[in-house]
Amino acid sequence: MKIQIFLLFVLSSFFGFVNAQTNCNCNDALQNIILKIESEYPGFAVKTKDQLLYNSFKENTTKSAIENENTSECLAILKSYTDFFKDRHIWVLANENGSQQSINTKTLKNPTSKQANINLKKFKNRASKITNEIEGIWKDENYEIGIEKLNEREYVGFIINADSNFWKTKEVKFRLFTDGTYEYFMQDRSLQKGKYTIHDGGLLYFDTIRSAFTRQTPAASLTQSEIEDKINEMNGFFIKRLTPRTAIVKMQYFSYMFVENIEKMIEKNKALLESSDFLIIDVRDNGGGTDNGYQKILPYVVTGPSRSVGVEYLASPTLISTTEKYLQGLKKDAEKNKAQIEDLENRIRQLKANPGKYVNYDEKKVRIESMVPSVKSPSQIVVLANDHTASAAENFLLLAKQSKKTKILGIPSSGVLDYANAMFFEYGCDNYKLLLPTYKSFRLPDYPIDNIGVQPDIYLDESVKDWTQFAVDYLEGQ
Repeated sequence: MKIQIFLLFVLSSFFGFVNAQTNCNCNDALQNIILKIESEYPGFAVKTKDQLLYNSFKENTTKSAIENENTSECLAILKSYTDFFKDRHIWVLANENGSQQSINTKTLKNPTSKQANINLKKFKNRASKITNEIEGIWKDENYEIGIEKLNEREYVGFIINADSNFWKTKEVKFRLFTDGTYEYFMQDRSLQKGKYTIHDGGLLYFDTIRSAFTRQTPAASLTQSEIEDKINEMNGFFIKRLTPRTAIVKMQYFSYMFVENIEKMIEKNKALLESSDFLIIDVRDNGGGTDNGYQKILPYVVTGPSRSVGVEYLASPTLISTTEKYLQGLKKDAEKNKAQIEDLENRIRQLKANPGKYVNYDEKKVRIESMVPSVKSPSQIVVLANDHTASAAENFLLLAKQSKKTKILGIPSSGVLDYANAMFFEYGCDNYKLLLPTYKSFRLPDYPIDNIGVQPDIYLDESVKDWTQFAVDYLEGQ
């Protein structure tokens, strides 16, 4: 069974394992990042073969950091160092919560967002009589929210029910403005801004944070199935029939948080997929996530066994500690996750037995996977990919290219695959975050993908304005 410690998990849990709260000056941050990359980045030896060039660059960057000890230029200096490696799985970014994290976690019961001046009993009594599309009672899986109009340009969304460890009743959760923008308080009280939309009078969607609420009172006219489909489409996931012969599957992300949605969507549209002569799979702008994201579509794509080149992980302290943390999360439902737990425990044993060395978990450089093709499936498939198709989505392209009935149309993909499985690394400073990959591919050095991309079978030049229509015409022979 494939298991990945995927980026989204690490992003969401990062603050859970920040222990020290240390703000570093620019040079200290740089030197700590240099030490971490030189010791724990799997691509370091390959990317610094020209030692003279690297050492000269490092020296000049250090001079800049010393000259800009505590200025706003520091982040740019840190990024200039990480950019040397030309690896888009390496990030350095400001931690806006930074040293405030310890304060925030202690003050969540006395939050900084204000209490709404609302008579909750009166609001609930009049909620069913509301006629506009915004006011009322709304819910998602974590919150029950009341929305009331404050003035001609603003609505306030306030807590009715939520986890009492983090929120109080009537506390402001978000503000909606009549120009279509919002301000949204996250659980740590950081403020997110973006645009919202109301769909069919019953679905409220926040674009930047990809969160959706459904209206309970007055009741939404949408069924639960329609709500799920609408949310999926807004997040970039849908399956539609384009013509009597051709269907399209759009998958915007392969992030873990969307895997279940993708699986349900494919199962729900099984009859449509099986009855289509041709299929377009659109993974343009899909930045990747986990390989689990595309497993359910593969039976419609493959025509035989697929070869996957393996990877080897650098047994670093960060990889070990983060894997252990993920394991503890799985153990909360030990029976359901039994196979995953056993696999991760075995991986941790191998990593601890080989500190600083590369570990190939299954001791295979190439895996040949015999996936049974769907009994009924499209006879020809086109996959649309562009220069923002990256990481796990590029893995999907490499598998799709092995199918005898599949062609990749578009332009070369992003080229972010040689060093992957990125996670945040602790390096002694809390005012900046450092993200690094943890493995390197056995494709190297013979078949690099980074900064090159997976090449399309058919290149779509700039004269092709509508890629989807081009794919339909290509498949249907027009």
